Amino acid sequence: MPLQRLDSLSTIPSHEWDALVPVAQPFLRHAFLSTLEDSASLGPHSGWQPEHLLHYENGQLQAALPSYRKWHSYGEYVFDHEWAQACERAGIEYYPKLLAAVPFSPVSGPRLLAARAEDGLELLAALPGYLQIEGLSSAHINFTDLLADTALAQQPGWMQRLGCQFHWQNRGYRDFQDFLDALSSRKRKQMRKEREQVAGQGFEFEWLEGQQVSE
Repeated sequence: MPLQRLDSLSTIPSHEWDALVPVAQPFLRHAFLSTLEDSASLGPHSGWQPEHLLHYENGQLQAALPSYRKWHSYGEYVFDHEWAQACERAGIEYYPKLLAAVPFSPVSGPRLLAARAEDGLELLAALPGYLQIEGLSSAHINFTDLLADTALAQQPGWMQRLGCQFHWQNRGYRDFQDFLDALSSRKRKQMRKEREQVAGQGFEFEWLEGQQVSE
């Protein structure tokens, strides 16, 4: 069955979409992604045009790929500009491309949402034909969880891109000074210097809980 294209999450009931989303993945839920769309944070002006791909069986949504048509590579936290430049030298149009990711974020997690593995495989099998019809150069799936997306890992024709992320861990620091004390002298000096530069710029910060934020 050919893929169905969804240009706005507001056109699909939230319970249908969320039924495919793992519980511990708030950034893939209907409420989060549709808010990005409804607030105009996404769209042609930002280079992130929603283009979610769906697989139905007997009128029931069985698999989905939250994805976006991209006209550039900004906001992806993955730098593929050299690929774009190589394509330009070879006379190949690199943009637009299709990207499956959480917009503007390096948050990791499953990207292929499916009730069953075989449903996800059917969606992937139809993807090359969709790219050709739509004039998209390629499909990119960023920050995926390979343990969750086993269907992706098993598919031929995909190139694996390896990356490196740095995560800060709070190892029981009592306060910021305690954190600084754990660093080398050179790093402490550099961090203090950077903070002094920012402190003189007149920035003010306010921390609010979600329910405290007004319209």
